[in-house]
This record gives sequence, C-alpha cells and structure tokens, in this order.
Amino acid sequence: MELYKVLKRIDGRLFSPFQRYEYTPGKKMVCSNFDTNEREACSYGYYATDIDGLIYTFRNLPIYEVWKVEVGGKRVEVDQFKRRYEEITLIEHVPNEKVKELAQEWEPKVGYKLAEALFPVHPLLIPRRGAVTAAEFQLLKQWDSIRNSVKDSVRYSVWDSVRDSVWDSVGYSVWDSVRYLVGYSVVDSVGYSVEYSVGDSVVDSVWAYVSSLYPGIEKWKYIDHPKGQNPFQPAIDLWRAGLVPSFDGKLYRLHAGEKAEIVWEGSVND
Repeated sequence: MELYKVLKRIDGRLFSPFQRYEYTPGKKMVCSNFDTNEREACSYGYYATDIDGLIYTFRNLPIYEVWKVEVGGKRVEVDQFKRRYEEITLIEHVPNEKVKELAQEWEPKVGYKLAEALFPVHPLLIPRRGAVTAAEFQLLKQWDSIRNSVKDSVRYSVWDSVRDSVWDSVGYSVWDSVRYLVGYSVVDSVGYSVEYSVGDSVVDSVWAYVSSLYPGIEKWKYIDHPKGQNPFQPAIDLWRAGLVPSFDGKLYRLHAGEKAEIVWEGSVND
C-alpha cells in the first residue's frame, strides 16, 4: 500500500521528524519489535499517512520533505494521523507543488483549506509597493475594534470554534511555519522594551489568519457577528496584503517586508 511520510533532511540525510531515526530511499525497512497494541498511538513501528495526515508533522520549512512510501506487514491505524506499519520503503520524493495539488483534492473531504495549512501565506514575503492606503488604514481600525470586542481573546475564539476538527495538527503547522518568523521579525523591528504587548498583538493576527483556513465555520465563539461572516476578516485582509499589525498599548504599527519594517505608525483614533 502506498502512503506518504514526512522527513527532515539534515546534512543530506533523511530523518523522522520526532525520533531522528534515519531512512534510506529504496531500502526496505522492517521493524523487529513492532507494537500491535491498538491502544498505543505512539509506539514501535514505521509511521505513514495519506495526504490528510501530513499536516500532523509537515512544516513549510526548508528541511521538511514529503516522500511516497510503500508500507506492508502488520499494521495499527489509530486515526488519519497515527498509522504505523511493520514494513516501509521510501519510493520517491514528492515535490511541494505536487503535495499542494494532492492536498487541494482532499479539501472537500477534510472540510478546511488543507493545502494552505500545509503552505500558509507568509505576509512578510508578500511584495508591496507604495504607502499604506486609506482602505488598509480602515481595516486596521476595524481590527482594533474587533480585538476589543472579543469577550475572551482572539486565540480562544478561534481555538474553541475549531477544536472539534483537527485543530492541533492544523494550528501547530501554521504556528511553526509562520508565527515565529513573523513574530520575532516584528519584535526586532519595534524593540524588546515592548516585546510582550507587541507579541500578543501579533499572535492575535496569526490566530485570525488561522481562522481563514476554516471557511465552513459560520459562528465564532465569544464574539457577536453576522452568521456566515468571519469577524476576523480585517486582520486576514491585512495579512494577505502583506501587512502585520502590532500594538504596544499606545500606538499601532503596520509592518511589511522580510525585515518587518514599520511602514505606518500612529493612533487609530486620530
């Protein structure tokens, strides 16, 4: 049976993401102590999934690769993410564009934007020309109002609204691929004296972006909004326009470009 496996390429060699176990393309590997206990989600065996399970371990970072594999022998399949086999053979590397294509085909089945979750939009890599527009400033004002109106937090609104789906896998994939790159860049550009308040505001934008991966959710928790509309859309629109807002408790800033340069700064109430 053919499935897929996520591996890390380190110094030209291939390793499993968690256990750092080395794999060799074309070599049939057999687990001598395969665990047949179905109650154990993580145990001895070789793990592989179909396309819908890649999100559990794949991160859109340079060292991550997807390989097509042949599995056989004994098996324990707990869910779409935890499937282990007695035998495995790496067949061929699957280019990212092909992975994205396969993921798009799975989206009607999984109910969220799987391809974009695997390859999330990085706002600081979006080329921009010209100054912040009046329309973008209005989006920032709307975003400020939304952040103030969420009864708990943007994070918990998104978390609790999607927790019955595949939140852990989707959220952490986007988190690892985007949050640290965006967050640290913004904090660097503003200064560490306001690190925590700025970091919280950037995290809110990340959660807003994550919400856009779930177009089927019609009602988001802890915030009043028209059914069927995403209340976090202003932040999503800024994100896709290559702008990341930050707030230090007094002033807002909009960041753009690979170095998260400040392209606008001021009060949204002026």
